[in-house]
Amino acid sequence: MNMKILAVVGISGAVMLGSVYSISANTSGYDLYKDALKKTHQLESTTMEISMDLLDNSKEIYSADTTIKTNRLEKAMAGSSTVSNGETTGSYDMYRQDGQFLVKKDSENIVYSMKSGDRVHGSKSDRMELQEDMEKLVDVLTKDLQQKIIVKDGKAGSKEVILSLSGTEIPIAANVMTSLMLKHAAMMNDRTEDTNSSFHDVKVKLPVLKEDIVIKSAEVKAKISTQNFVEAQDVKVLVTGKDAQGKLHQVSFAVSLDLTNVNETKVETLDLTNLTIEEVKHGKTHK
Repeated sequence: MNMKILAVVGISGAVMLGSVYSISANTSGYDLYKDALKKTHQLESTTMEISMDLLDNSKEIYSADTTIKTNRLEKAMAGSSTVSNGETTGSYDMYRQDGQFLVKKDSENIVYSMKSGDRVHGSKSDRMELQEDMEKLVDVLTKDLQQKIIVKDGKAGSKEVILSLSGTEIPIAANVMTSLMLKHAAMMNDRTEDTNSSFHDVKVKLPVLKEDIVIKSAEVKAKISTQNFVEAQDVKVLVTGKDAQGKLHQVSFAVSLDLTNVNETKVETLDLTNLTIEEVKHGKTHK
């Protein structure tokens, strides 16, 4: 899932906020972070400010600035987003209402619709089992890293969880998973290239990495509130690899999130009067 970038705390800030301490056997920063993520997903309503940047050899290939308001109890969502691939820019309004996901581009009188049932597969128990299995997998992959997490005392009882890795600190398993994810992402990107719908007008040109795929560095900073949910997070990852022609690529990914108006967010609905509905399903559109 992930959250605005937290500023690096200087010497004076460290004195005011409290000393940094390494995780001991009795104080697991990993468990603190994992429990906070669970608590975040259980909040009744939130407003999220999300910023994302994806670069290939220092050239922007995708960026997004998004505001999302959600109400978990009402299964409702409303948001807006501006995205760019370095050449094309698009702005969108997004909603979840009446069992549908709706996207409206600012320049069009068309609403792209996808039913909730088209996105969620399996029963609730199946999805919970999958979530538990994924959690166990992450636990195994991060077992050797958990002791590298540090926790910093924040203001009024809040915490900052930090994991910063580079080079040989990153497990081989993480590099294998990253290689598979990049290959699948490239294949998914290729499958959307042939669609004629203007819904897909801002396409991501991911470099197709074939060999020597390595995570050079990874950093996660998360601010945990006194109520034990993630109220801000910053993730940065740098991956290198070569394409089929042997060209070296440095792919950097950064995403940040701020969480506000917790349990007090009001979610607006989209008035569909005089709007054309176009269904988006499995990469195709149907009017």
